[in-house]
Amino acid sequence: MADHPSPATSLSVVSAMAALIAVIFAAAPQAAVAAPKKFTADYTVSIYGLTLARTSFTSMLDGDAIRIDGTIATAGLARVIDDTKGTTSVRGHLSGDGVAPDSFVIAYKSGKKNKRTEIDYADGAVSRTLNIPPLKKRKKWVALSAADLKAATDPLSGIMVRAEKPADVCTKTFRYYDGELRADIRFSYAGKKPFTIPGYSGEATICTARFTPVGGYKPGSSTIEYLKKTAMTVAFAPMGATGMFVPVSASVGTKIGTVTVRADKLEASQ
Repeated sequence: MADHPSPATSLSVVSAMAALIAVIFAAAPQAAVAAPKKFTADYTVSIYGLTLARTSFTSMLDGDAIRIDGTIATAGLARVIDDTKGTTSVRGHLSGDGVAPDSFVIAYKSGKKNKRTEIDYADGAVSRTLNIPPLKKRKKWVALSAADLKAATDPLSGIMVRAEKPADVCTKTFRYYDGELRADIRFSYAGKKPFTIPGYSGEATICTARFTPVGGYKPGSSTIEYLKKTAMTVAFAPMGATGMFVPVSASVGTKIGTVTVRADKLEASQ
């Protein structure tokens, strides 16, 4: 975001969208003991048909413990303008609602600048946040309270969707926290459409998502105001017979056009 230079969001909105979507494949194993324990997902982020970024995520399940590791990098013309490469990871455990994070880390290099964000969790709330370099103090700022950080989740493990039927997928509110910004992203049902990618062919459930800032931002920010008025769209598909639904594509309007994220490869193994 141009006027919201958070370390965790400086990979840009498009890379963040890719991260949010790809990691959801980690939640699928909890429905059956014999289910695959390793998931790999690759995504491409694009605008006007031009590739902006590529992401790859590997999720490993060991009992109730879950580990997610990923890479994010600009690609194509975007790499010429802004050469950014980063890694991200989540350590957590399975819970009744999906995945409960224990820690989140994102580290990346953009040009000559290195940035890192670490978030730790305890008792269902954020217990520690570290930003390197430290965040700058601002005169006009919507501060975060302790209540805002309860049940808040990181950008990776937040959108875990478990539902008995497709329409129920779009009833979730994602309490997003990236180390600075806290926002609620509320989903609502928008219909279905046919969808085919390697590994899945069938119907996808379409959800729209609305962004509501909670804290950790500058009031009147043009980017925040734009996101409040813009609807994001996410297509979910069932993950076999696990009862989990996972995003297979997403789109979000930006000031320069509609950014899309689409799965290129989905692999599962024991």
